[in-house]
Amino acid sequence: MAHIMHEKLNLSSGSPIKIKWCDYDYFKFPWHFHEEYEIVYVLKSTGTRFVGNNIEPFSDDDLVLLGSSVPHMYRNDIQYYQNDPKYRVHAITLQFSKEFFKYSLEQYPEFSQIKNLLEDAKYGIYFEKDANRAIRKKMVKALHLSGLDLLLEIIKILSLMSQSESKRLLRDESEDTLALTDDKDPRIIKVKAFLHREYTGIVSLQRVADIAGMNESAFCRYFLKKTSKTCFQYINELRITYACKLLLERRLTISQICYESGYNNISNFNRQFKKITGYSPTDYVHVFNKAV
Repeated sequence: MAHIMHEKLNLSSGSPIKIKWCDYDYFKFPWHFHEEYEIVYVLKSTGTRFVGNNIEPFSDDDLVLLGSSVPHMYRNDIQYYQNDPKYRVHAITLQFSKEFFKYSLEQYPEFSQIKNLLEDAKYGIYFEKDANRAIRKKMVKALHLSGLDLLLEIIKILSLMSQSESKRLLRDESEDTLALTDDKDPRIIKVKAFLHREYTGIVSLQRVADIAGMNESAFCRYFLKKTSKTCFQYINELRITYACKLLLERRLTISQICYESGYNNISNFNRQFKKITGYSPTDYVHVFNKAV
């Protein structure tokens, strides 16, 4: 992507940790990544969250763990860019070095769950709201700590995150390869490989069902069970993620991007784009340009 930004954090005084209270009119960082892990706890704000190839709305109490070098950005709803004091971003960001307690992760069995958590963080992990109150409280507590107390609190936060049964991965697979998929079912691997290769072309349900070796109705049930999405929801998300990248590259017109990303009419493209991102393509470009 042409305009992805590599952010280099200044972790002060040799500390492996940086925690910050954010009080903004809107989230200002463009599409970017950094080597440090990051926990983002949005106490108050709404908009669209982009994590790798995942696009979802976010709202108050949103809590996400991001792995090292995972590209991401938060885009607020349009009203946040209109100088209305009623709309503010209140968030806590906690960033820590990938070298933080690395030896312990590798050597001590007590850290095995946290090690697994941090490995999964390459997909981005969302923590459901009601079931993870203790983690959110500890994030607020950590904001007022420093030194060794802060280090110990972060380990407690990561431990709670690793034990949580109410979390989900934000990305199904790497943006660049399907080899990282955790699902060992060869049918879904073949289907996803086909969709990721052909999503900008004409994709019929019959063709995809044939690849899975099923009739259409059986395939629809199978795909929904495997991905929690319909096949065409999945295709639309791939297309709109690609369209977002093309919009941010600023090389093509919106009309050109519509056809480049697999849609054959602009009204359907606009409708799907708004449904998935919360913006029209024009508003998306406007908001991005204003934010950077």
